[in-house]
Amino acid sequence: MSKTLFLFDLDGVLVYPGGYKEALTATVDHFAAQMGQAPVGLTLDEIAEFEACGITNEWDSASMCAAMMVIDALLHRPEPARDGIEGALQAIRDSGESIARPDFTTAAREVSARTPRGAPPTETITQIMRERAGGKLGSLLDDLLGDIYSMKTPTTRALQHFTLGSERFRQTYGLEPEIDTESLLITRDRPLISRETRQRLLARVEPGRSGMAIYTARPSLPPPGTQPTDTTGAYSPEANLAMELLDLPVHVPLIASGSMSWLAAARGKVPADYIKPSPVQALAAIGAARSGKIIDALEAAAQLVEENRIDGPLSLLAGKPTLVVVFEDAQGGIQATRKAVDLLSKAGLPVTCEAVGVAKEATKRQALETVADRVVDDVNEGLASYFVSYYTQRDCNSNCCV
Repeated sequence: MSKTLFLFDLDGVLVYPGGYKEALTATVDHFAAQMGQAPVGLTLDEIAEFEACGITNEWDSASMCAAMMVIDALLHRPEPARDGIEGALQAIRDSGESIARPDFTTAAREVSARTPRGAPPTETITQIMRERAGGKLGSLLDDLLGDIYSMKTPTTRALQHFTLGSERFRQTYGLEPEIDTESLLITRDRPLISRETRQRLLARVEPGRSGMAIYTARPSLPPPGTQPTDTTGAYSPEANLAMELLDLPVHVPLIASGSMSWLAAARGKVPADYIKPSPVQALAAIGAARSGKIIDALEAAAQLVEENRIDGPLSLLAGKPTLVVVFEDAQGGIQATRKAVDLLSKAGLPVTCEAVGVAKEATKRQALETVADRVVDDVNEGLASYFVSYYTQRDCNSNCCV
């Protein structure tokens, strides 16, 4: 009998990411205020467009939006003599000039068109913003776009205030808060999976038959039983908060950004080498869903990609066929899972993939339809058919059907 492994993205699939959406909006408005401008008020349609265009990390979208505002304010006047981004923002504020609201949607579509299929958009955003500035403002753009994963980057630092709240920001990063705010992640997120579907899913997960894993680019704590591999506070517990919100048991594996950061540090890489759309994270999620062993699955995933060697939990996929079902609201996660399954198949393992896109917004559905086997409104609808087939088969087996 074949096995089925379920991989779930968090945001847009299991959790409505109201916290991230509001944190992004608050961050862009925060930078507008520092420039003496009225609130921008990013719309949900604009944020959905970002996601449809592959800009699913708010650290990317926040830096892109802020860079567009700064460039438009400074492009047709001499660069302020004051040093750094804070001096530039002050100079714009002191000028009293009003800046036209940038066309964020068109910029996002250009990023999508110019980003190689399956690649993260960060480098493309940087290139397009430098072109928008006409080769000027080099040091200011370095401040905004140089490293979105660093707390030295002003947009990322501001976003983390709104995401975590002031007190958890202090606890996570060891820095004094610059913005007094509650955690929008805690107050605005809500589950998208119903209580009934959650109960049926957990009943469906049986040792030796099928399993599940949470597969997300959200920042997280390092894998259970390990210690952070640096002292910068890079392991923000955002995915762990979502697991608490969903009330998922501790035996459900979480393969999030913190796990990939831990793996990258252990192997002399950087997290971006392993986080989706890299197939390494997808392979780790598959291995963890099959075995429940997170650290072993992480190491096995890297070994397959870098050494072309099947080991650990991935070796358990030999023998009976395995179906990997991934539920995603973005193209990159689906593409990464297909790459991972292709690597397993080429290694001789009988693994296949089904991709279920989850979205209600028209722009996101259109994007998902190009990579998913089907697109549904929500995860409850997406899981329903798998429950029907499972319980029908289980009842048949219990009644000795053939």
